[in-house]
Amino acid sequence: MSRIFVPVGALALLFSEVLLIASCFLVVTFLILNVDPTVFLVADNGLLRIALAGASILFGLYFEDLYVNLYVKSRVLLVQQLSLVMGIALLAQGFLGYVNDRFRLPFRLMVPACAVLVAALFAWRLVYSVFVLRVVGAQRILLVGMCPVLLEMAAYIGANPGLGLQVIGYVDDSGDPAPPEAGKLLGPLSALPRIAAEAAPDRLVVGLAERRRQMPIADLLQLRYGGMAIDEASTAYEQLCGRVLLDELRPSEVLLSGAFRPRAQRLVYQTLGHWVLASILTVLSAPLLLLAALLLKLSVRGPLLSRQACVGLGGQPFQLYSLRLAGAAEQSRNRVQRLVARWRLHTLPHLWNVLRGEICFVGPRAERTEFANVLCERIPFYRQRYAVKPGLTGWAQINTPPDQPEDTLRRLEYDFYYLKHFSRGLDAYILVHTVRELLLSRGA
Repeated sequence: MSRIFVPVGALALLFSEVLLIASCFLVVTFLILNVDPTVFLVADNGLLRIALAGASILFGLYFEDLYVNLYVKSRVLLVQQLSLVMGIALLAQGFLGYVNDRFRLPFRLMVPACAVLVAALFAWRLVYSVFVLRVVGAQRILLVGMCPVLLEMAAYIGANPGLGLQVIGYVDDSGDPAPPEAGKLLGPLSALPRIAAEAAPDRLVVGLAERRRQMPIADLLQLRYGGMAIDEASTAYEQLCGRVLLDELRPSEVLLSGAFRPRAQRLVYQTLGHWVLASILTVLSAPLLLLAALLLKLSVRGPLLSRQACVGLGGQPFQLYSLRLAGAAEQSRNRVQRLVARWRLHTLPHLWNVLRGEICFVGPRAERTEFANVLCERIPFYRQRYAVKPGLTGWAQINTPPDQPEDTLRRLEYDFYYLKHFSRGLDAYILVHTVRELLLSRGA
């Protein structure tokens, strides 16, 4: 899977709660069952049932943003969130019972286990928030140099304290003042070994403002051989922010390397997998599509379908279908149109484009032809985003808040990150995140 930055605190919390959830289910199983629990666990798919129940609880915790907001700000809110998580798990059990009853935990085990887990997770979250996060601590970063990439990286870390990162200062020969997020100037480049020994950082990030300036290669090699983790500025920024900085991108990286051109085999697998998914969703969503079409036909005059000329794989044009919503502004729409737009029902005809192989569920946003032509002329490397099919959702969409102004360059940086790390794992992550945002009506 691609390199998606996960804070150390969130990762440690995830592993600890996996153990806690498994332990609670096993304890309840041994306490409640009248028969030998090992028979249920081994011979009656008990371990698989517990694993499926635990997975639904972990998804509920992710759904409630409980791996983003690690600190407990309100105990009442935490109890409410944990109760919703158990509700999600119980709904999942009901669905499993409908599919195959052998995958569902018995009711007499699931309900007590959920009650125990609400109390156990509540207590563990309080302990983790107050004590464990202090022990885990923030990863200490020392900046070597002071290029614009490092300045932006330091500002990003300062604006997101939940990342578990701390910039302790920087080493540079220039006397130019740096913003507060970069910390204080600890000394010149020539004193790097001494400063690293005294400050004891966990990681160095190197980025000189002037590339012609002498880089302390010998000192960096000595620190590397001594076990110090060292990253280049653009690479560290890419992993942290999930974007490829276009200002730091050299033409040779795009033209001569295959980093931004996914393998044909992976494109075929993506197309086939998304075609199967689109076939299933087309059948399941047919009643919703008919209902939305009927409601819109009764409330809007004119054609029911809307077509947009867009650019797809390899720069080939195609028509993107959707149900027509009169009025681009939210205020100009009636109640039916706002309801259809809120739940994205007008985008259901996009499934036809997926079945035709013109788009996939995940990829760069489909750009209208007239805009794409202008952007290709004005922005270097813009045509590279046509190396994959457009998507209904994508890495740029889930990382851009709905209320943030449109920034074409930043969106292209997210698209380049997706191209560089194109994989089924990243597609799955984007789809799960998008489903969560749609269910919460936050609009990814």
